[in-house]
Amino acid sequence: MAEAGTNWKKHFSGFGGRAYLDCAAEGPFPRETVEEVRRALRYKEHPEEITEALFEDLPARVRSAAARLIGCHPDSIAVGSGASHGINVAARGLPLKSGDEVLIARGEFPAVIYPWLNQEDRGIRARFVAPATGHVVEAAEMIKAIGPKTRVIATSLVSFSTGYRTDLQAIGDACRERGLFLVVDGAQGVGAVDFRVGDFPIDVLAVSGYKWLLGPVGTGFTYVSPRILGRLKVGDVNWLGVDLTAHYNRASDYVLKFKDGARRFDIPETASFLNVSALAASIEFVNRVRVPTVEAHVTRLLDRLLRGIEATSLKVVSDLKPKRRSTILALEGGTIDATRRVYRRLREKGVVVSLRANLVRVSPNIYNGPEEIDRVLEAAAG
Repeated sequence: MAEAGTNWKKHFSGFGGRAYLDCAAEGPFPRETVEEVRRALRYKEHPEEITEALFEDLPARVRSAAARLIGCHPDSIAVGSGASHGINVAARGLPLKSGDEVLIARGEFPAVIYPWLNQEDRGIRARFVAPATGHVVEAAEMIKAIGPKTRVIATSLVSFSTGYRTDLQAIGDACRERGLFLVVDGAQGVGAVDFRVGDFPIDVLAVSGYKWLLGPVGTGFTYVSPRILGRLKVGDVNWLGVDLTAHYNRASDYVLKFKDGARRFDIPETASFLNVSALAASIEFVNRVRVPTVEAHVTRLLDRLLRGIEATSLKVVSDLKPKRRSTILALEGGTIDATRRVYRRLREKGVVVSLRANLVRVSPNIYNGPEEIDRVLEAAAG
């Protein structure tokens, strides 16, 4: 349960006096995670204090926290290094053959695209679907584009540029009806929008740790549906994901037998004291705050921004329908140059936002307040 009336801002740094509204680029550590890193440093200063159990306990802690976050069993969680890890697990491991096709919306984040392009030497083709209008490929357009060779749809839960929340139910249902796989990049949604993986027919969900999960760069996790676990080939073998009972009993033959669950897809060295303990602490913090609390708070802040945007030269690009909006708001000026001028002015006045796809991207979190939204409006109007 979230702590009633908690001032979550006090759990973070003061950001040097700047208005930090760029969680979609880099989520800051809460103070609890900073303390966790300090404790982890001691392990490398004093390795005599390391126990063998730590190599199992740290990844298990991440699995438990991640499973609670997205509503699944810990056995369905693999510890990764970011969203790219999970997309590559799918691209290399799904039972695809030469001539098969992957559908991807044009304008997707590179992590969703390039692992599939890397499969071209296997005869697997990535086909891109362009939006009929505007910046967004709607679910109906993706479904209409499904062809006889389509075997996978790869998409984001939330668009990195516009904040558009994908209709995973419609796309997932279409995949199930046709026997297709659904691979989802959750980097900009998990930890920010209320989401349970079991509510959607998702086969692989890839998540970065360093954005809305407030963890370190080089961390994340991948959900693998039990429905496809046995059909997904392991690309890189992590020895900690192998059942070594026979090995330690000095059996004469080596047998590759994976441990149960998705841990067979863990990155190597999952017991990294600094990274993995920090990721666990950050996800546990997000769980304590509760994602609905994050989403509701950010929605109030963005609503305040929307109420004042007419006094600036910017207009809203993001879809504001309740089921399609997220914790990212994309804005643009009358021209690309005008948009970039506003972006530069915001940064000059200490308002930290991003420029993505020639759009000003605003992405606050629980450490922001209405006064920082007012700074955006003041700087944008100047």
